[in-house]
Amino acid sequence: MVLDIIPKFNGKRIRIVYDQTYPAMCLVFNHILPEFNSKRLVIGLYSDIVCRNLKEYYKFISKHSPEVATILDKAYIVKIGRRDTIPFGRLYYFVHEDLIKKEFEKLEVAISKLKDDDLVLMFGFYLMFSIYGRWILKNMIWLADLLPEKLTLISLCPYGLYDYTTTRIIERFFDVIVRIVKEEEPLDFGEDIYIIGVEESVTREIKPGFERFKILPDGRLSKL
Repeated sequence: MVLDIIPKFNGKRIRIVYDQTYPAMCLVFNHILPEFNSKRLVIGLYSDIVCRNLKEYYKFISKHSPEVATILDKAYIVKIGRRDTIPFGRLYYFVHEDLIKKEFEKLEVAISKLKDDDLVLMFGFYLMFSIYGRWILKNMIWLADLLPEKLTLISLCPYGLYDYTTTRIIERFFDVIVRIVKEEEPLDFGEDIYIIGVEESVTREIKPGFERFKILPDGRLSKL
């Protein structure tokens, strides 16, 4: 189901909530990104740790899916961190982490240049809510209002980071919530199995529902 409805993510704001990072990366890079490879790719990236993790996954992608690596090589990166190094693509905007409150307008400028037909991927921004609290939540709500109406946005977040109230506020930013859970006692001996699907949706064309998947050696998801 979830792989079949990826084309319907076009023009929507999607939040992917996961227990383990790897299946989420497989879904985004091996399935969602190729579906929208005609769009300009803009990646929002928070923290040098997340940057390093993406660099490691990029090495895997380059080996097993060079066509996806080619898409990433063309990406525009908006980074918040301590160093202006990036895992791939070209640096579009950089904001030093220590100066984020003073240089928040740089993010405003970056968002003002986004277009309806862009694909935006957000990595690591879930950390900002824990670090900056209500200040960043208020400003992120304001930035979300500046996004182009038909922009396609994919944001990743680990499960269980926030309290119930904060989680519900953040989820209001999105049209669809995709959930990824590792099956605790898989029936397929020796393989990790993941339950992946739509948990919530505000649009009638994307309905809630889940399916079981395994991950192939090349990083693609295979429905069971």
